[in-house]
Amino acid sequence: MGDEVNEAARSVADKVTALLRAVGAADEPVSLAALTVASGTSKSTCRRLLLDLSTQGYVRSPRRGMYTAGPRLQGLAAAVVRGDRMGGVIRESLGALARATGHVALRVSVIDERAVVLDLENPQNIPLGVQVGEELPAHRIWADGGGGRQQADPVDEYPSRSLWTLSAPIDDQGQERLALVGLAFMRPQSTSASDLLAAHARTLRDIGSRARDAG
Repeated sequence: MGDEVNEAARSVADKVTALLRAVGAADEPVSLAALTVASGTSKSTCRRLLLDLSTQGYVRSPRRGMYTAGPRLQGLAAAVVRGDRMGGVIRESLGALARATGHVALRVSVIDERAVVLDLENPQNIPLGVQVGEELPAHRIWADGGGGRQQADPVDEYPSRSLWTLSAPIDDQGQERLALVGLAFMRPQSTSASDLLAAHARTLRDIGSRARDAG
């Protein structure tokens, strides 16, 4: 009985977080139909969950059948960002990397073998299926930190059928990383992108160390 209750609770939690991810990542209000698909629920269940979230302020409905992030969800995101002392510096690196290489630059959080995109710069508007808040595909690099401190500037490459990715850690544990992502046919033919990525990662690692020492 207890296991059934726990499973039901996890199921509801999964559906609620799916709804919050969907409205939080969207640039414009999302329809009830789209949120029903995103949450894997029936239309009636999705509407009920959205009503609960709207009552609590995490979701709002600017017009009938359309939903967007509410003030409490925005406030929660702002509270997390406010505590991120490296956020502005890392964003500058992402912009510089994206402009210099012509690829998409990511900030990735790696915890418990899960890699989630925290920030993204795509000035070329490359049509990649990668968005802020999404989890990247499973790979050994997220499990072993790509070698951690075994190399001076570990840059790992892992191509897939449609994409390639270069990744480098910006902290000693490999829990925070910079990544360059591009379409498979755009894979760099030289080491310039890798060298730039390594240089930015090393600089950010040094800045982070100084910030921790000062704090």
